Amino acid sequence: MEKNILQKKLTTDDLRKIHLFSDLTEEELTKILSFSRHKKAGKGDILFFDTEPYFGFHCVLEGSVKLYKISGEGREHIVHIMCPYSTFGEVPVFESFEDVINDKAVYPINAASIEDDTEVLIVSAKPFLSFMKENTSICFKFLSTLSKRLKVLNNHIEGITLHDIKRRLAKYIFEEFENSKKRKAEIERAKKIKLKSTDSFELPISKYDLAAHLGTIIETLSRTFKKLQDENLIDVSGKKITVLDLKELKKYSQ
Repeated sequence: MEKNILQKKLTTDDLRKIHLFSDLTEEELTKILSFSRHKKAGKGDILFFDTEPYFGFHCVLEGSVKLYKISGEGREHIVHIMCPYSTFGEVPVFESFEDVINDKAVYPINAASIEDDTEVLIVSAKPFLSFMKENTSICFKFLSTLSKRLKVLNNHIEGITLHDIKRRLAKYIFEEFENSKKRKAEIERAKKIKLKSTDSFELPISKYDLAAHLGTIIETLSRTFKKLQDENLIDVSGKKITVLDLKELKKYSQ
């Protein structure tokens, strides 16, 4: 069940961490805060369903969120995993802004939190559209964000269409391993500390969600993990993945 909206006081520094808003002025960030609200959700909580009336777009502050569609056969396919400081649900703002203004827009996809204590910022669409009319610079940054998202989605679809599950999983593990190193570096810079070096990382999502994300079923995913482990590319212990041969893993994922 979705948790109540927190009474947490967000600041412009919180908004500045969000990629979309990172280049805005203090005055512009304050304006966005005035028509945004903060929400906390538990693992599995639904943020919105597709076809649900559109209220505004979301920004991940903590935790992670999956964007997914349900096929006619009832199978879930995860289109994207949203991590901290990324935005989602923005498409109607650009694709059907007149419908947004006239309260006719709907969400184009389903969204659910996949970690406990996930926190999101919800930015109301109508005042945001008014804000963009007065600030054309953010329109270009928004378009850049959407273009990068489109590139990621195209690569994801291409991977499912052209690559076998073994290669898809190897590519996912390699990218998550690299992302974990980047997150570690960001923590070290922010806290001015040196963290212990490691070749391991925790899967950010469940193996069930990972199977859906890679376009397969959990049984096939488990067998594929074992194949990569038997080849001494990785070691698997629950959600902990240890990379044993990064060079070969990278080569296999390409």
